[in-house]
Amino acid sequence: MALWQLPRIDAELNEVEQLLRVAVGSRQPILSQVGADLAASGGKRLRPALVLLGSAFGSVRDPEVLKIAAAIELLHMATLVHDDIIDESPTRRGQPTAQARYGKEIAVFAGDFLLSKALLLLTQAKADGEMPQLARAMVRICEGEVGQYAGRFKFRSTLDYLRSIRGKTAALFAISAAAGAKQNEADERVVKALIRYGLFLGMAFQIHDDLLDYAADSRVIGKPVGQDLLSGVYTLPLLLALSRDDPTLRELTEGQAQAAATGIIAKVRERGGIERAKRILDAYVAKARRALEPLPPLPEKAVLHELPDRLFGQLALAKSAN
Repeated sequence: MALWQLPRIDAELNEVEQLLRVAVGSRQPILSQVGADLAASGGKRLRPALVLLGSAFGSVRDPEVLKIAAAIELLHMATLVHDDIIDESPTRRGQPTAQARYGKEIAVFAGDFLLSKALLLLTQAKADGEMPQLARAMVRICEGEVGQYAGRFKFRSTLDYLRSIRGKTAALFAISAAAGAKQNEADERVVKALIRYGLFLGMAFQIHDDLLDYAADSRVIGKPVGQDLLSGVYTLPLLLALSRDDPTLRELTEGQAQAAATGIIAKVRERGGIERAKRILDAYVAKARRALEPLPPLPEKAVLHELPDRLFGQLALAKSAN
């Protein structure tokens, strides 16, 4: 089932793809190649689609919204490149990562290059109002990622986890949902509603992503199951299922990592960590839908309302039972 049921969104996303292909070009062939690989690797283009959906609620139609959507996707791509370097991930979406294919040095430069291109597109779009918000989002993303890295192999509270993903993931969702509406001069009440929607959707999105590390098949998620766990990143299903004193956790750092990870995943499943995390995910979905109530009854509102079902359907999680 396609995520986007509106011809306008499909057509505008095609234009965003064209902007991305142009934006990643460089006088340095290797940067052009890395950028082209990343642009071609696909993904749902969820963040730019949120920009475009939100833009429908404005009082004008500014074509520069397309550049804002492309800029936000470039920013997201840059964070993925840097994440893969830190995690030493060999694959993403079933394809070799930039750091695996070209080396860490080139990957670092490529991430910085994409971030710079994102800022350039925002400048071209005269999106002055978005620059401070995006800068703050980048600060939150960096703080969230550094906090996660510094806290590897350390047990944290559920509250600390939720604070971390609010900055690491949800902040950019919030900006994406509201940026198009703001550029198109939407009512402030609408912009605030879209910010709340994006924030809650982003929280649910990260929880779902973390659930897949325990519940999915590696063929579904395009990376090895348990990769976060092996990296010492303890996410919501584990925090809800195990205590900080569980002896299996210590084994992750004592030379039996893969065997320990397999045992931990089994424990998390047996002790209801997946089901409890799913209930929290559902609570954020409900909050996201309530946030849409102030919006006028446009087709885009219906798409936003249905989006969580399309993103967090039962297919990926159901495979874990087999």
